[in-house]
Amino acid sequence: MADPALLRLSLAEAADRIRRRALSPVALIEAVLAQIDALNPALNAFTTLVPREQVLAGARAAEREIAAGAYRGLLHGIPVSVKDLIDTAGLRTTYGSGMFRDHVPEKDGGVPERLRAAGAVITGKTATHELGQGMTTNNHFFGPTRNPWNPEHVPGGSSGGAGAATAALMGPLHIGTDGGGSIRFPAAFCGVTGLKPTLGLITNRGQFGGAGTSFSVPGPMTRTVRDAALAAQALAGFDPEYLYSRPGPAPDLVGGLEGGVRGLRVGTSPDLLVPPPEPEVRAAYEATLRRLEQLGARLVSVRMPHHELVFRTTMGVFAIEGGVGLDALIGDRPRVFGPQVQRIFEITRVPDVATAVHTQQRRQLVARDYQAAFVEADVLVAPVAPMPAPRIDTDEFIVAPLCGPYCGAANLAGIPSVPLPAGTSGGLPVAIQIMAPAGADALALRVAYALEQAAPEHRVQVPPLAARA
Repeated sequence: MADPALLRLSLAEAADRIRRRALSPVALIEAVLAQIDALNPALNAFTTLVPREQVLAGARAAEREIAAGAYRGLLHGIPVSVKDLIDTAGLRTTYGSGMFRDHVPEKDGGVPERLRAAGAVITGKTATHELGQGMTTNNHFFGPTRNPWNPEHVPGGSSGGAGAATAALMGPLHIGTDGGGSIRFPAAFCGVTGLKPTLGLITNRGQFGGAGTSFSVPGPMTRTVRDAALAAQALAGFDPEYLYSRPGPAPDLVGGLEGGVRGLRVGTSPDLLVPPPEPEVRAAYEATLRRLEQLGARLVSVRMPHHELVFRTTMGVFAIEGGVGLDALIGDRPRVFGPQVQRIFEITRVPDVATAVHTQQRRQLVARDYQAAFVEADVLVAPVAPMPAPRIDTDEFIVAPLCGPYCGAANLAGIPSVPLPAGTSGGLPVAIQIMAPAGADALALRVAYALEQAAPEHRVQVPPLAARA
């Protein structure tokens, strides 16, 4: 049986104990593997697991290095999972697709490469929606991933496996990707936190879609805001093989976490609440705004006149860039898609040149709304989704147009966003997100941290399923 005390350690706590040699990486990883064994059959959070002896060998190697005084830093000896959209050398990477059921990359993507260099121990590949093309993680080829709060509901997508694994205490750090909310929806529906970083802060080399994608980014999913900041700090930095990589040294994401929100201008907009959120989501959002005022922030109203363009523009960019990346990835393989993804491709075919140009123009209009808003406000606050997690039998084509407008703009504009729990509705988590200007990831994290410290509804709770394991 997994040791519950070890499973509940934050990344920061586990790393500190390992550094001081008060905790063995082997003991931590044994507890995590036991939790995965206990809960993964019910949740289907992992598509591929690293063989147990290989994981333990990595933990023992980390323990020997640390004992010899060769401590590498925060991630040394820490168990970490990687979303199945990111290449891992020698470890099956399916992209959630039946076409790649037996695909084993020869090279690591940028994030796994940095994880291994930092001494992290990769435990496996978390489940994704097929080719990242959905927000439920109901995968046609590998089965649905289920929500630890209620297995009859989805965990969100497309990083649903990472969201479920984070909530279910299957390790302190899981790497997801976000092309239109794919970190934030699972974080919201599973009641955890993380970071959708600024475009280029963390390398996406070796991620599905290729290093040339201008909207999809990898990021951490964790159980505390500090852990998200620490993990992003460890993974950030320039990568010359990544087209959008931000030059220069990585910003300090951790040092200002405790700066509070006094004097900050927090932007709100009725435009960001379309489609309208369910009453309990709206109430949680409004309670968050009141709390920020109590903490010393000042609310300002901004307009986002092109919000109605967000969803179709996001889908258009997916079709343009995603289509090119998919063609390159598939090559001469026979094309085999699940029914839902096939339907998406039929609806959003790669457009002609004129339509592609108009899509990029609409993207710029959306981005300009955010640039203008950040003249008036330091951060923006909005719900992550207008509802808690849908039931697992929900039609993707009903849910996506309702939720997509809430998250797609951050990808179109390349800005950071931190999802954060904000309470529950019907026994399921609901969440808000803190958005900041491009490059101001530290500011978004600082506001989220202030909320997390101020009230229990903004702190990650352990779902009953995980607590009983």
